[in-house]
Amino acid sequence: MSKQSITARLLFGLAGHSYRGLRLQQIADGIGESPSTALRNLERMAEDGLAEKSPHDDKAWRLSPRLVQVATAHAQEVLREQRELDEFNQRFTRNPN
Repeated sequence: MSKQSITARLLFGLAGHSYRGLRLQQIADGIGESPSTALRNLERMAEDGLAEKSPHDDKAWRLSPRLVQVATAHAQEVLREQRELDEFNQRFTRNPN
């Protein structure tokens, strides 16, 4: 069994399925847990704002917009920092002539 928590495995298992989501059996199979264990943890994640039922299929689960917003904010931060590093690099590697 994986040393990752069930929540972490659920997060990784649902990644890439944020639009339509996955059905409970698919999720349980993907993380190597029973459907009841997966469901119990998905419900906890929903209470925390990390997962939700898919509006496209009431038997499917997906990551919540809140979690996707966290990932988007992280990506934006990385881009800002990269621009700053690029400017720094350009300033210090210019030929002084």
